Amino acid sequence: MKILYIPLDERPCNYAYPQMITSLQEQLQLITPPLTLLGQKKQAADLDCLWAWVHAQVGACQVTILSMEMLVYGGLLPSRLHHQSVAGLMERLAQIRNLKTKYPDLVILASTLIMRTPSYSSSEEEPDYYADWGESIFNWGRLQDKAKRGGLTPAESTQLAQIEQDLPASYLKDYRQRRARNLAINLGAIDLVEDGVITFLCIPQDDCAPYGFTAMDQQQVGAKIRELRLQRRVHLYPGADEVGCTLLARAYGQLQGKSTKIHVLYSSVNSEQIVPLYEDRPLGESVKAHILAAGGQVVSTPAQADLTLAVNTPGQVMQEAWDQSSKDLTYRTHRNLRCFIAQIEDLLTAKNPVAIADVAFTNGGETELVELLDDASLWDSILAYAGWNTCCNAIGTVLATAIIGLDSDNALALNTNKIYHLLEGWAYQSIVRAEMVKQFLPTIGASYYDFNGKEAIVTQEMERRLRQVWQGLMRRSFRQWKIDQMAVFSPWQRMFEIGINLTIAAR
Repeated sequence: MKILYIPLDERPCNYAYPQMITSLQEQLQLITPPLTLLGQKKQAADLDCLWAWVHAQVGACQVTILSMEMLVYGGLLPSRLHHQSVAGLMERLAQIRNLKTKYPDLVILASTLIMRTPSYSSSEEEPDYYADWGESIFNWGRLQDKAKRGGLTPAESTQLAQIEQDLPASYLKDYRQRRARNLAINLGAIDLVEDGVITFLCIPQDDCAPYGFTAMDQQQVGAKIRELRLQRRVHLYPGADEVGCTLLARAYGQLQGKSTKIHVLYSSVNSEQIVPLYEDRPLGESVKAHILAAGGQVVSTPAQADLTLAVNTPGQVMQEAWDQSSKDLTYRTHRNLRCFIAQIEDLLTAKNPVAIADVAFTNGGETELVELLDDASLWDSILAYAGWNTCCNAIGTVLATAIIGLDSDNALALNTNKIYHLLEGWAYQSIVRAEMVKQFLPTIGASYYDFNGKEAIVTQEMERRLRQVWQGLMRRSFRQWKIDQMAVFSPWQRMFEIGINLTIAAR
């Protein structure tokens, strides 16, 4: 089974994770373009070369998974920076229609993102002016949206007036024009579904909030989906960097002719109602959305299920993973981790597969959970794990790994996936990253977003500390496996994410 895959961008989460998941099944082959065709961070891909590669490869594939951000704009960050006209963008989108015309039996699964609006000022992934005016642009959109839907308080009206006085009109105009063009592509992608070109479309929302630009765009997108009665074929929900994994799981289910039945176990009575950081709805709704997008079904009991998704959440208040040394009181008073672990152990004892979505914190897994599962000697029996970045990033990744890995007999691939995500999503994001920023980078004249030409030194120190955390905290798990190679790299030369060239072997 050959699947052609065009990722959102070149980072490991979009490029390598789906390949790692594919390794769980021998009958799957993911045809992925070389990294040299995918651009680099803010530098857009050469779309003529990329499309030539697509046409050279797609004839041998039954399914394609396509990112509109890559094929229309040249990548995720270029989609936030371009100055293309709507007509020019639509010409690129039309190439997907041409692909279907040439290969009418090809199943096309696709994604297009509603452009994000960060609430903070930074030009790391946005236009240059966002470094100074990002928070103001976010708040302008938030207050405009709230004024239309619920009205503003006197203080909010004053805030909006001040923003409109201070914010340079040219910056706001540029930002709104780009959003309007990208929204046109979102709506154009829905037309491709209506016309039978795209079989299934995911529209994840990156860094969304209840009010603002993203929410306003979401209303227009949702209205068109409902108008065309495409709710079953176009799914709109929070997420982004996990979408390639989600569509891979859906493709696998379609090729196998089955839908995985999933029971959800939460760590707190409040879990489903918590609205995670960087998202716009209760967590329970997002979990259901991701299961459906991945081609799964939600069932009520473990007896009905093929697997259980164990979702570790806060008790009430969500924090960033690097703040775990000062947890909010409700992490203890409004959930019971001991009970959660006992329930997981009971399921595993009964031979019910369990995958863990570790979303108690954003931007990293929870050390206490990892340690408790290690103390109970459960990690070797766990099917899959993810705990990186936003809650929906982690949920989508672990669901895809679990669905495709469920009936895998490849112990090496299963444990490579599990160990990789523990190293990157927990050990690095929750422990090593914060230590490096506070203790190491200042000593070599480097910073979070600027390695100052010392990337090799930085990544070597990351690797050393990762090994130290792994050896120090993993006391009872993975004893039958040894890490042969763990070469760390930084795809965008910053501390936010890493990649790991990881190989393990049986002892």
